[in-house]
Amino acid sequence: MSKKIGFIDEFGDKSIHFEKVGVTTFFIVSAIIIDEGSIQQIREEFKKIASNYTQAPEIKSNAKAFRDIDKRINFLKDISNLDFRIYSVIVDKRKIFENSGLQFRNSFFKYVNGLLDRELYDYYPYLKLVADNHGTDQFMEGFINYVESNHNQTELFRGPEFQFSDSKSEPLIQLADFITGSIAKCYEPEKIEQRSLEIPKVLNRHILHLREWPENPPKLLRKIENEDENYNQGLVDFIFFRINEYINANQESTEIEIKNQLICLNYLIYRFKLDPFEYIYSDEIIDRIKIRDINFNKRVFSREIIGQLRDSKILILSSQSGYKIPCCKGDLIRFFNNYSSQIMPMIETLRKTDIVIKSATSGNINLLEENNYELLKEIIEVTASR
Repeated sequence: MSKKIGFIDEFGDKSIHFEKVGVTTFFIVSAIIIDEGSIQQIREEFKKIASNYTQAPEIKSNAKAFRDIDKRINFLKDISNLDFRIYSVIVDKRKIFENSGLQFRNSFFKYVNGLLDRELYDYYPYLKLVADNHGTDQFMEGFINYVESNHNQTELFRGPEFQFSDSKSEPLIQLADFITGSIAKCYEPEKIEQRSLEIPKVLNRHILHLREWPENPPKLLRKIENEDENYNQGLVDFIFFRINEYINANQESTEIEIKNQLICLNYLIYRFKLDPFEYIYSDEIIDRIKIRDINFNKRVFSREIIGQLRDSKILILSSQSGYKIPCCKGDLIRFFNNYSSQIMPMIETLRKTDIVIKSATSGNINLLEENNYELLKEIIEVTASR
């Protein structure tokens, strides 16, 4: 696999006293991951696109030129043609109580560092990270120290690499800044606009995961109409409770199968928050897993990912339209109908085949009377009597 470079930037501050003027409600860290061989090409293409929107020497998300949401979304659409991936950690400081210990700078950043180290490197074990020299409160320095002390290195002479650069001279740090600032427009209350929901949709094919913390209940990026009828909050809360239990129990695992399952869950969670009613084709999920496991295929996906997650009591529905986490009774009905439409004809075929076999052998071969098929015989007889 080719080497990957991650350009990292953050939005917000460490303070949880978000009621104070100027203190952000969210703290967001994003890594923009690019193939090393494509760095120069993407750098030049980004600069060329940016020149169509502003003549400023440095692209900044909070620049006056991009306060117009229409202009921002158009710029995002243009740069979405570039080849990069996005991984973000999004911390809602409103859910962190002052007595949790996370009000202290080191504890707060240490937790975020742990999320990045644990999950970002699951996708890219040998990722090199590049950050701005002027990061918020030396966030990257703290992250580097954390990784050096805690990272689970798999090879003796091949560990994570880090580099600092000046955003004024590195357009790809500017890209990270713009993406992070745009994601903030979907979360930070004072920055949310009417068209904010379009931002993750424009960037969707690039997004690996928007990792929210705390995660439960999930924060939907769209408004739900007729909630009682179309969206069962109790069902969703229970399912995500089980999902979070599974993630917390397995996040330290080094097994490839478990890491692939977590990547699948992360993407299903992200897409649920984007639109809880939408199904996702398996190819989209497999595309994320193949970042770290290039030999992955649909057969393995069905057996070792979806099958194993279901065995662990994670409710994942499937249909001809793909996979999803259910959000309402209608989802469950469609799932049951999908399997029923396949199972019932199979049972009828077995019943007819059994009649033909007994006729052809004058009853000498009667498979349904054998012990192996007691349950199957009962099912066939019940369905035949309906």
